[in-house]
Amino acid sequence: MTTSRKKKVQIQVNRELSEAAEAIFQELGLSTTTAITAYYKRVVAEGGLPFELKLSSQEMAVLQFKNAEKGLPVTDKIETNEQLDKWLSEGDEEDVETK
Repeated sequence: MTTSRKKKVQIQVNRELSEAAEAIFQELGLSTTTAITAYYKRVVAEGGLPFELKLSSQEMAVLQFKNAEKGLPVTDKIETNEQLDKWLSEGDEEDVETK
């Protein structure tokens, strides 16, 4: 019987992410090594990542908003919904006055 050679792979990931993934692996009856080996096998079988990398619709909306706000005349940093609502309503008041 031939023995396969093994390679040690070390990675650094966010602790909370690692613990959440390991809890799922445990529920599935898998060790982390088995789960990562399965991932590697899918990468090889598919010739790439076994899932599509793309932004969620919420992430895309945030990105579009950030790109759109670059051209807006905002002098104060807007960090909350209340600040955004106030800034947007101030713009409406100016529009009403100029009409």
